[in-house]
Amino acid sequence: RQPMKPLDVTQPDGANFNVADGRVVTWDGWSVRLGFNYREGLVIHDATFEGRSVMKRASLVEMAVPYADPNPPFERKCAFDVGDYGLGYCADSLELGCDCLGHIRYFDAVLCDSRGEPYVTKKAICMHEEDMGVLWKHVEYRNGHNEARRARRLVVSFVATV
Repeated sequence: RQPMKPLDVTQPDGANFNVADGRVVTWDGWSVRLGFNYREGLVIHDATFEGRSVMKRASLVEMAVPYADPNPPFERKCAFDVGDYGLGYCADSLELGCDCLGHIRYFDAVLCDSRGEPYVTKKAICMHEEDMGVLWKHVEYRNGHNEARRARRLVVSFVATV
């Protein structure tokens, strides 16, 4: 397959999100605090919309991956990758153009090793906005006037190699 031509994502006026106190993100009426830990990786705290609490905490609690044969007795055997390995521990440093596009904000993760010493995973979290196409469109049949709105979302992500 031939490689596709580049797709440039530009925001000439910058991103619509703001970051305060290092990890508090505001965007389009939303406010969240980003966290990161050894076991779960990315954790979202205190999500509010226009000042109203929506969610106190969100994270990936567990991921069961059946690596074995689906026949007895192997179907009961699977690794719990979050608890066994730690998704935060397995987090990769993210790269521009590969993991995130557009106007990007990266966040480092500070974790501790087996001796309790801190270490930093650079660019463990990335945040950017994505255009999601047409949200809605209306055409006034009497005069041909049309109006449309595009959908947009804020993406906060990390990648773990288990």
